[in-house]
Amino acid sequence: MRELMHLETVEALELARGRARNHRYSDSAPAGAGPGREGLKLLAIYGVGKKLLAEVRVGSRPLVYLRGQPLPLGAKADAQAYRLHGITGSCVHLERRGEAHTLCLHPSQWAGG
Repeated sequence: MRELMHLETVEALELARGRARNHRYSDSAPAGAGPGREGLKLLAIYGVGKKLLAEVRVGSRPLVYLRGQPLPLGAKADAQAYRLHGITGSCVHLERRGEAHTLCLHPSQWAGG
C-alpha cells in the first residue's frame, strides 16, 4: 500500500512539473483581473505525509505548489507571484504583496462531485 501511494505521488509530481512547463508562470494576468481572491481556486491537494502538492488555478493558469517551497513548480521569483505559506488539512495558505489568502476544498470535492 505504501509503495502504491509513493508511486502515485511521484506520478502526480511529474504531471505537475509538465503542467508548470506548459503554463509559464511569467505570463501576464488576464485582462480585467483585479487584486484579491478573484480568479483563485484550489483544485486539489495530493501526496503522502509531508510531501504534499496543491494545485491552484490563478485566472486560467493551473499552478502546482510543493509543500515547503514558496513558489509554484517551474516559477521564478516575481512580485506578482502568490507564495505558499502552508498546506493544512484541506486548505492552502497563500500570500501576495502582503495580503493573505486561504483556499479550501469543499466537502463535495472529496466525494468526487
